[in-house]
Amino acid sequence: MSQAQSEIKRQLENLINFATVVEADYANARVKVEISERVTAWLPWLTGSAAGDRSWDAPEIGEQVVVLCPSGNPANGVIAGALFRTSAPAPANDVDITRRVHGDGMVIEHDRKNKITRINALDSEGTIVLEAKNIIFRTGEGGYFQRDHHGYVTRLTHIDGANFESETWLNGAVVTGKPDNGYSPSEVLSPAEEDAGL
Repeated sequence: MSQAQSEIKRQLENLINFATVVEADYANARVKVEISERVTAWLPWLTGSAAGDRSWDAPEIGEQVVVLCPSGNPANGVIAGALFRTSAPAPANDVDITRRVHGDGMVIEHDRKNKITRINALDSEGTIVLEAKNIIFRTGEGGYFQRDHHGYVTRLTHIDGANFESETWLNGAVVTGKPDNGYSPSEVLSPAEEDAGL
């Protein structure tokens, strides 16, 4: 085989590589990977959006990834995605489920077959924060709004038209009152009372 043929063969073999992330520079959005016991230079990774909208989903050290190398040169490589493995198996086995499991145990999931979307931060003992100028919770006609506070449950169900039904149950929970500690709201005066100095 000629030298030119050998070079073409090498380039073709290096176009797509399986690698492992070994170093990370998250401030500059770059990682180094190991390919066949060789460590590359700092490489970028593909992301969903990188203009007006931007997304961040950084590869972790130890993660198995696929590297695309233009011209067969790993120095110009781009990380195209990650691969499941024994130590990091797939988080679902159903085509109808889209699920993201975070390292602390938080799960975001949509089940299109059963039409259920779940955000579960209980297992991670985490907190969900919604921040916006306006927040709207809307249920559909004939639907209900239910709040379950660890066994103390309230549900407001739409019956029809302007008719609603309210239910409360405890599921073994015990709800006790708490003193107001002397708090009383400030008095609201009418404009006439304010003018009179009352």
